[in-house]
Parts: sequence; structure tokens; C-alpha cells
Amino acid sequence: MNISHKHLIYLLVLTFFSTSYAATIEQLQQKVWYSGMADCNKDNHDAIEVHQYDQDTYILRQNMCLHSEAPFMYLLFGEQKALLIDTGATASKNSFPLADIVNKISLKRVKIRQHQPQTVSLLVVHSHSHSDHIAADKQFYNRANTTVIAPNNQQNMKTAFGLKNWPEQIAQIDLGNRLVNIIPSPGHLQDAITFYDHKTQWLMTGDTLYPGRLYINQWAQYKQSIDRLVKFSQNNRIAAILGAHIEMSSTPKKDYVMGSTFHPSEASLVLHREDLLELKAKLDKIAPSNQKHVMDKFIIYPVK
Repeated sequence: MNISHKHLIYLLVLTFFSTSYAATIEQLQQKVWYSGMADCNKDNHDAIEVHQYDQDTYILRQNMCLHSEAPFMYLLFGEQKALLIDTGATASKNSFPLADIVNKISLKRVKIRQHQPQTVSLLVVHSHSHSDHIAADKQFYNRANTTVIAPNNQQNMKTAFGLKNWPEQIAQIDLGNRLVNIIPSPGHLQDAITFYDHKTQWLMTGDTLYPGRLYINQWAQYKQSIDRLVKFSQNNRIAAILGAHIEMSSTPKKDYVMGSTFHPSEASLVLHREDLLELKAKLDKIAPSNQKHVMDKFIIYPVK
């Protein structure tokens, strides 16, 4: 078979980027997050841990000693807009300077990408409206070129994203050469949504699926949401499933005590499509009840 010099160069470049991308996912899976302290009086770590995945993608985690839920937040940049998913569990700007961190990241990015505008339009959205995901919203109310979508009911999201057929319709946000899908995912909470980033091929599932206790408030809706995500994954590659917490240890079936401020040997944040399929298969087998089902990487936890 004859391969032209130009074609050979293209294949080498493609192989390089494919290998680099795969290694980055592997690195994210192996990332060890700061996991708090048993005595938080001795804690001197930052309120927010910032992990830069690539030039335009950041994962932020709240310090467990500041709030035991230690939620994850996601900051995605496109060419015209940035998207912040969730605002953490603490309102105070002094103890939890989320807006300042977002501003610093934005300014750093502007310096690296000198062709970008000095002011980045920011859209603040939420995986759902529980307090540990919306507490710092007020920090963004007076930020220039910023829109905060109030998370307190489905109507706000229907209007903001053009979702006329909740929860069956999937919407899309264009950040500027970066598309993000909005997938309604009620069950943990009525207003829960999942985000799919076409650039990283991440499925960001909030509290719908993560390495922890999957609290299910509406069983039938939750089961339908998982079915919807499985169907979506059949036509869209899922490089990683990233939720909003880590509550499981690296020991299969072992979670941490609720309210703990110290998680030694945490499980990976990263789940995969196989885990989503395993969850669906289990839900298909069990009947609605108040019984929890402990699995290797998560716990199905119906709420009475």
C-alpha cells in the first residue's frame, strides 16, 4: 500500500493527539484529590482545589473541611462564552472565593490566548437545586457579562434552554466552537440535569451518578433518566462520567461515614459508560423499595 508523505504526516499527528487525549483521561482517573482532615482545625489547604484538564477546561473541588459534601464544579470555556456548572456549598466570598477563582482563571486564559476578548461572558448553571450546589450564586450576581440561571424550578431551565418537552427533549448550548448538551435527568431531584461536553466527551451527571450514595427521590423518573442517558450514550462517545461528589473509598462497596471531613484513599472521580450500563441493569432487576443496594462503585439509595 502506498501512503503519501502528506498522508503519513496526518496519521502521525492524529496518533499523537489520540495518544495524548487517552493519557489525559487516564491521568484524570488517577488524580488524587485533597481529601480533607480528621481534625479540620489543622487544615491549611485552599478552600477550592483547581485542576486544569486542558487550556479551556477546569475542575474545581470545595475543601472538605469547609463543607463535608466537598462538591465538584466544572468550568468550561468556548470562544465566546464560559460555562460554570454548580457553585458549591458555601455562600461566603471570604471563606469560599469561587467568583475570584473563576476571574483569575479567566484572566490567566486571556493572557495565554491573546486573541480572546478581555471580558468573558459567563453562564452559571446547576446540576440541580440542592443547597450544596447553589450556595455561592450571589457571588456572581454583580459580575459583568454574567447570567445566573436560578435553579429553583424546571421552568427557569425550560425557558433558558428552550426545553419545551421536559424531560424528553435535549437542548444545546454553543459556547463558541464548543457545544454542550443539556439532558433533563429528574429523579434525584425534579430539576436535575446532566451536561455533555462534545469537546472532552464528558458526561457531567451531578448527583444522578457519581462514586457515592445515589439518593433517589422519584424512583420512576430516576429510572427513566438513566434509560435516557444510556440511549444518549449509544450515539455519543463517553470518555468519562463525572459527578459532583466522591463518597466511595478505593475499596469496592465501601463508602465513608456521612458528614466525614476526611476521606483517605478515595475512589476515582471518573466513572465510565460501563458503570452507567451496570446501574441501568441493576435498576431493571429491582423493584421500587426503601432498600439500598450496595455496588462496587456506588450505592443505590432510595429516599423514603
